[in-house]
Amino acid sequence: MKFIFAILIIFIVAVLACGCTTQAPAITQVTASPTVSTNVNIPNMTGIWQGTGDGYTTNDGFTHYPTATFNITAQKGQIFIGKKEYPRIDGKTYYESFSGMITTNGEFYEADSIGGFSFGKLITPNSLELNYLEEGNDTKALVIHLTRQTN
Repeated sequence: MKFIFAILIIFIVAVLACGCTTQAPAITQVTASPTVSTNVNIPNMTGIWQGTGDGYTTNDGFTHYPTATFNITAQKGQIFIGKKEYPRIDGKTYYESFSGMITTNGEFYEADSIGGFSFGKLITPNSLELNYLEEGNDTKALVIHLTRQTN
């Protein structure tokens, strides 16, 4: 019994010697910074952007689209809205509204009102490469290159 008591005392002394009884360091509170600094330049996306596209659709197959127009009509901060038009192989021109966002490093994200979305990047302040995807009965995968025509 004395032996067990002696080991218990040695254990307690060892714990105290290791500093296990010291207080934990004070926790400093970290405050969150705003998501976008007011010093960051947000690219202006308003204007008419025109270009061409290449891709594949279930209904049209592999296709070159000689014209595509994105008219970004309004922008507030990083969020924008607009309309786009594009001809299809059936000879008709299609129109869609869209909304999107631009990141501070030029990444572009856009969702169509009917379906589908684009993601891409500003190559220059007036040049944009988009990748378009749409699911459904007429799936689409397109690469579109646009140049700003007006601001």
